[in-house]
Amino acid sequence: MSSTLKLVVSKKPFEVMKTGEKVEEFRRISKWMDSRLYNKDGTKRHYDLIQISHGYGPDRPTFIAKYEGFHIVNTVRKTYSNMLNVSFEDTPTYVILFTFKDWA
Repeated sequence: MSSTLKLVVSKKPFEVMKTGEKVEEFRRISKWMDSRLYNKDGTKRHYDLIQISHGYGPDRPTFIAKYEGFHIVNTVRKTYSNMLNVSFEDTPTYVILFTFKDWA
Protein backbone atom coordinates (compact mmCIF):
# COMPACT_ATOMS: atom_id res chain seq x y z
CA MET A 1 0.00 0.00 0.00
CA SER A 2 1.48 3.32 -1.02
CA SER A 3 1.31 6.47 1.05
CA THR A 4 0.31 9.77 -0.54
CA LEU A 5 0.97 13.36 0.52
CA LYS A 6 -2.07 15.42 -0.47
CA LEU A 7 -1.76 19.16 -1.16
CA VAL A 8 -4.13 21.76 -2.57
CA VAL A 9 -2.81 24.63 -4.68
CA SER A 10 -4.33 27.58 -6.50
CA LYS A 11 -4.80 27.86 -10.27
CA LYS A 12 -1.48 29.38 -11.38
CA PRO A 13 0.77 26.89 -9.57
CA PHE A 14 -1.42 24.00 -10.74
CA GLU A 15 -1.14 25.12 -14.39
CA VAL A 16 2.67 24.93 -14.43
CA MET A 17 2.83 21.83 -12.27
CA LYS A 18 0.64 19.70 -14.52
CA THR A 19 2.88 20.54 -17.51
CA GLY A 20 6.00 19.48 -15.59
CA GLU A 21 7.53 22.96 -15.60
CA LYS A 22 7.15 23.36 -11.83
CA VAL A 23 8.21 20.19 -10.03
CA GLU A 24 8.33 21.60 -6.54
CA GLU A 25 5.84 23.11 -4.13
CA PHE A 26 6.90 25.80 -1.70
CA ARG A 27 5.28 25.92 1.72
CA ARG A 28 6.19 28.12 4.65
CA ILE A 29 7.18 26.18 7.72
CA SER A 30 4.20 25.80 10.02
CA LYS A 31 2.86 23.32 12.55
CA TRP A 32 0.40 22.07 9.93
CA MET A 33 3.14 21.35 7.36
CA ASP A 34 5.36 19.87 10.06
CA SER A 35 2.56 17.40 10.87
CA ARG A 36 2.44 16.36 7.21
CA LEU A 37 6.19 16.01 6.71
CA TYR A 38 7.44 14.67 10.07
CA ASN A 39 6.45 11.83 12.34
CA LYS A 40 5.80 12.59 16.02
CA ASP A 41 9.31 11.40 16.88
CA GLY A 42 10.83 14.02 14.54
CA THR A 43 11.81 11.67 11.72
CA LYS A 44 10.75 12.43 8.17
CA ARG A 45 7.54 10.78 7.01
CA HIS A 46 7.75 8.40 4.07
CA TYR A 47 5.54 9.03 1.06
CA ASP A 48 5.53 7.21 -2.26
CA LEU A 49 3.28 9.65 -4.10
CA ILE A 50 2.09 13.23 -4.01
CA GLN A 51 -1.42 14.25 -5.02
CA ILE A 52 -1.78 17.88 -6.11
CA SER A 53 -5.29 19.29 -6.48
CA HIS A 54 -6.60 22.64 -7.62
CA GLY A 55 -9.39 23.67 -5.30
CA TYR A 56 -11.84 21.53 -3.40
CA GLY A 57 -14.78 19.34 -4.33
CA PRO A 58 -15.35 16.05 -6.13
CA ASP A 59 -14.65 17.36 -9.65
CA ARG A 60 -11.49 19.31 -8.90
CA PRO A 61 -8.52 18.84 -11.26
CA THR A 62 -5.90 16.58 -9.71
CA PHE A 63 -2.68 14.82 -10.66
CA ILE A 64 -0.51 12.27 -8.93
CA ALA A 65 3.29 12.20 -9.19
CA LYS A 66 6.21 10.45 -7.52
CA TYR A 67 7.15 12.09 -4.22
CA GLU A 68 10.88 12.92 -4.12
CA GLY A 69 11.22 14.32 -0.59
CA PHE A 70 11.77 17.82 0.70
CA HIS A 71 14.37 20.23 1.98
CA ILE A 72 14.35 23.67 3.58
CA VAL A 73 15.58 26.93 2.05
CA ASN A 74 15.53 30.51 3.36
CA THR A 75 15.07 32.35 0.07
CA VAL A 76 13.05 31.50 -3.03
CA ARG A 77 12.83 33.59 -6.20
CA LYS A 78 11.25 31.88 -9.21
CA THR A 79 9.14 33.01 -12.15
CA TYR A 80 7.27 30.56 -14.36
CA SER A 81 5.93 30.76 -17.93
CA ASN A 82 2.40 31.71 -16.79
CA MET A 83 3.89 34.66 -14.87
CA LEU A 84 3.56 32.94 -11.50
CA ASN A 85 6.10 34.57 -9.20
CA VAL A 86 7.21 32.75 -6.06
CA SER A 87 9.28 34.89 -3.73
CA PHE A 88 10.23 34.36 -0.10
CA GLU A 89 13.04 36.40 1.46
CA ASP A 90 14.68 35.23 4.69
CA THR A 91 11.73 32.93 5.40
CA PRO A 92 12.37 29.25 6.14
CA THR A 93 10.40 27.43 3.47
CA TYR A 94 9.81 23.78 2.65
CA VAL A 95 10.60 22.78 -0.93
CA ILE A 96 8.56 19.64 -1.64
CA LEU A 97 9.84 17.80 -4.71
CA PHE A 98 8.08 15.51 -7.16
CA THR A 99 8.64 14.00 -10.59
CA PHE A 100 6.65 12.41 -13.36
CA LYS A 101 9.65 10.45 -14.72
CA ASP A 102 10.39 6.75 -14.42
CA TRP A 103 7.24 5.50 -12.72
CA ALA A 104 4.00 3.92 -13.76
